[in-house]
Amino acid sequence: MSDNKTPFADFDSLFKQMQIPGLDMDAMMAAYRKNVEAVAAATQAVNEGMQALIRRQAEIIKDSLEQMRVATAELSSAKDSKELTDRQAEIARQAFEKASANMKELAEMMTKSNADSLKIIQARMNTGLTELQDMMNKTIKN
Repeated sequence: MSDNKTPFADFDSLFKQMQIPGLDMDAMMAAYRKNVEAVAAATQAVNEGMQALIRRQAEIIKDSLEQMRVATAELSSAKDSKELTDRQAEIARQAFEKASANMKELAEMMTKSNADSLKIIQARMNTGLTELQDMMNKTIKN
């Protein structure tokens, strides 16, 4: 293994040994580095999105437990069965609406995280295609 502590050190030495006429191995290696860096950045974006999602889920659970505590106290103070039934129905309706809103919020967070990651990969692909086209043009001219 090379003394260089980058993940590209072995590839650098391997590509430098391969001498293909008209092919710029330094440019190929630079493109490979950029590809790996883009994947790392996309992975980081996904990780950050997932961490935010997990934090939000924990907040939702904490909020749900508090709502259950309040609902239990509210239901225990009902004066008769009609009032108890009415309160149960209202609590169930509110819980359903809150759960639906929470699910929508979590889905939007996941969608944004995935879109952010995809933007990074798409940008690198577009740049990579331009770089490849430039390399091909240089090879044709030589």
